[in-house]
Amino acid sequence: MDKKLSGEILVASRIVDYLSSGLYESPAACLKELVNNAYDADATRVELFVKPDANRIIVTDNGSGMDSDDFKRNFSKISESFKRETSDTTPSLRPKIGKIGIGFIAANEICDVMQIISTKKGSKEKINIEINFHAMRLPPEERKKPDSSYTKADYEGTVTEADPEEHYTHIFLKDVRGPAQELLAGARSSGGTGSLYGLSHEAIAERLRDPNLRSWEDFDFYSRTMLEVALNVPVRYVKNWASHKHSEQLKTFTTEVANLNFEVIFDGTELLKPTVLHGTDRSFVQKFSHKGKHVSFRSYFYVQHGVLNPQDLNGVLIRIRNSAVGKYERGFLGFPNSTGTLFQRWISSEVWADDHLEHAMNIDRKTLRVTHPAYLELVDAYHAQLRKVLVNARDVLYEQPAKARKQIRQAEDRRTIEKVAQAAKKIASDAVANQINLPSNYRKILRKYSGAELIDLVVRVANETLPPTQRKTFIDALIAAVLKK
Repeated sequence: MDKKLSGEILVASRIVDYLSSGLYESPAACLKELVNNAYDADATRVELFVKPDANRIIVTDNGSGMDSDDFKRNFSKISESFKRETSDTTPSLRPKIGKIGIGFIAANEICDVMQIISTKKGSKEKINIEINFHAMRLPPEERKKPDSSYTKADYEGTVTEADPEEHYTHIFLKDVRGPAQELLAGARSSGGTGSLYGLSHEAIAERLRDPNLRSWEDFDFYSRTMLEVALNVPVRYVKNWASHKHSEQLKTFTTEVANLNFEVIFDGTELLKPTVLHGTDRSFVQKFSHKGKHVSFRSYFYVQHGVLNPQDLNGVLIRIRNSAVGKYERGFLGFPNSTGTLFQRWISSEVWADDHLEHAMNIDRKTLRVTHPAYLELVDAYHAQLRKVLVNARDVLYEQPAKARKQIRQAEDRRTIEKVAQAAKKIASDAVANQINLPSNYRKILRKYSGAELIDLVVRVANETLPPTQRKTFIDALIAAVLKK
């Protein structure tokens, strides 16, 4: 059955060629595309191996796989994706993430050669194909075809016999290049300070809960790549990710993604969403949903007293079909910085939007077209709710506690004054009232003391300086004035 395969991978036009070149700027962005492809292939488990002893990265999955016809159909011409031709969901009814079929190009940002070994259930074919991205490095005029299409890569490989019951895809990224070389170097770490390499997902969650962790930048490049991949793909949340006190309110989000039955293992560590919030006693969660003409979405706002750490979670993250669009946006989609400036730094929020917002997504899958009606409607509804959240934050986390603290201080002052008054009555005997001339700077002096401290000081000075004949009248008048106040 062995046979050879070879050919070119093309894009239909210069515009698509331009748009699809340099699309993914980091190893994390590239790896998440490959993971999301496995998700769309209905995989339940994906494993990533970053090999520090070899110039390659491996991504394997137990998804539906491909035969030679599938490969030719999906890889012959980029942007002519057939992913949603028959259905926009997988056989297990997951909403498919990919749409325009350029995700695999992400691999060229990491490596020069991509090897694909795959077979699908019911097929007797196993394909073993190497895609060489050398053509992508050539000037466009050298890659242009007579029909105005452009070469993106060359491929060649073999088709051999396979067990019809097997289904999988193994991807080998060879001749690793650019920033991905630093990713490989990071895997040599033994998991010391600043590295998450080799840690369990529980240990990683504890690191992320550390209130002293200001930013993911405190970790090495390898660890940041892990966190960014986990943020973007449809993996589960950490248990009690916003503390036990908020678990019930956030249960719908937690359960929905858990029901996708999708697991990603990164060098032996299960990836979970790095959205790990402290859930302090002085915090609250506010949920919101919107059903509109151009878009519908569900969202939550987590608000705590004090600046949110790590700062990577401050802002709003948008998800469409369970995949994140970029990172947390700290400007809250263009919300005025002058409104609730202090409290904006206390908030982490997610928006789970319906498919209408997908039409506003740019080709890079990390930004949205700000003039699209769905985006504009989302922003208006989200900002209206954010204003309510900021008012609530000011009231619940700032003004109410401040008022309570003030009442406690006042009660303590009152008790101190009454004690001083009682002591003064015991000390006082008889005295003669005299007018006291205060110094011109007495108001400046008064600002240095609380009410209780001042009364205590005045009584002590009176007892130390006034003759017995003057004390009683002075202290009685002081006590009467204080209690009347």
